[in-house]
Amino acid sequence: MTQPAPHHSAVTRLLAPLVLVLLIALIAGGVWLFPRAAAFMNRQDCIATGHVNCGS
Repeated sequence: MTQPAPHHSAVTRLLAPLVLVLLIALIAGGVWLFPRAAAFMNRQDCIATGHVNCGS
C-alpha cells in the first residue's frame, strides 16, 4: 500500500515564511507611514489655526 504525498507539509513550509514576510512588510509600512501621516495632520492643524508659515 502506498502512502499519499506529503502535500500538506510542503504547503505549510511555504506558507509560514510567506506570512512572516507579509507581517514584516506590514509593520515596516506602518513605521514608514505613521510619521508622514502625523506631519500631514500637524500641518493641517497649523493651517486651520490661520498660520501661513507651517513648514511647507
